[in-house]
Amino acid sequence: MNWNDTIISITLPIDVVKYIFLLGIGLSIPIVYRVLDFLWLYFLRPSSVKRYLHGNASYAVVTGATDGIGKATAAELLTRGFNVILHGRNEAKMQRVVDELRAAVRGQEKAEKADIRYFIADAAKSGHDFAKMVAPFKGLHITVVIHNVGGSDLLPQRIDQHTEEYLTSVVNKNAFFSLFLTRALLPQLRRAAHSGPVQVLFVGSLAGDIAPPRVPLYAASKGFLQALTRGLDNDEEFFARPTGVHFTYLVVGAVHSDNHDVPMSPSLTVPTSARFARAVVEAVGCGRRRIAPYYVHAVQSYFVELVGERITDNMSAQEMGGLIKQAVKARGEK
Repeated sequence: MNWNDTIISITLPIDVVKYIFLLGIGLSIPIVYRVLDFLWLYFLRPSSVKRYLHGNASYAVVTGATDGIGKATAAELLTRGFNVILHGRNEAKMQRVVDELRAAVRGQEKAEKADIRYFIADAAKSGHDFAKMVAPFKGLHITVVIHNVGGSDLLPQRIDQHTEEYLTSVVNKNAFFSLFLTRALLPQLRRAAHSGPVQVLFVGSLAGDIAPPRVPLYAASKGFLQALTRGLDNDEEFFARPTGVHFTYLVVGAVHSDNHDVPMSPSLTVPTSARFARAVVEAVGCGRRRIAPYYVHAVQSYFVELVGERITDNMSAQEMGGLIKQAVKARGEK
């Protein structure tokens, strides 16, 4: 048989081809939109931070400001022209941080003249008088609040092997302290919003999305903050007349900080605290309720969403196992 004389053709009706083509376009639209939105958000969007420098003197509140991300964020806000109100749990350490911030901005005219104030409270403890806590700052024009305080120890124990006191402290530090401080500040923030936008940001974690083993309360507390962000933003925007106060949840991956149980070396995926702080400040006024301020963390968040729970859970369990071993070794425990 001469195959050259045989023509085998498979043709589809023109309508079927057209529908397949249209289906392909339809399926590609969300992907193209997501890519364009990513490029706009992280590389093309003009900064909105200056919009929050309104009124006679704008203040930014930063909790957990004596180390790592919080300290670096305070420094970044000072260079942008904000006065700052810092929170920490140790007064001697806080005074050293204030001196360090003053030295860091020396020679920068606006930053050098900025007002730096602080308050002391252990976020892990219950029973704070939040109204009394914010009373010294009642007359200040606060336009930005960054709830950075939080964290969790890397421990090998399961939840039933911890005391109720310890579990309560984890929830207090990562959820309730930020909630009650926001509640105390809201009337003041609404007044400040009469002259311009006001932004409250809750520093979250990728752990809130993937819930790694051994840190279930930490992950749950971050999930709480994410839901709280949406609820509070809806409350201020839609229930009655908009107040001008907006809320954003920040998705955070690994960041280099010397105060971590297991410090990671800086890299593309693990930014320094200073680099990450710039991304946090740039997120102010981004118009999103949820954003990963650092673009690589945004890619990681998308990857977690893409691969599904089973693969993510297995990978996070392996990662946590290694981190806990390193933390235990660093503390000299058995």
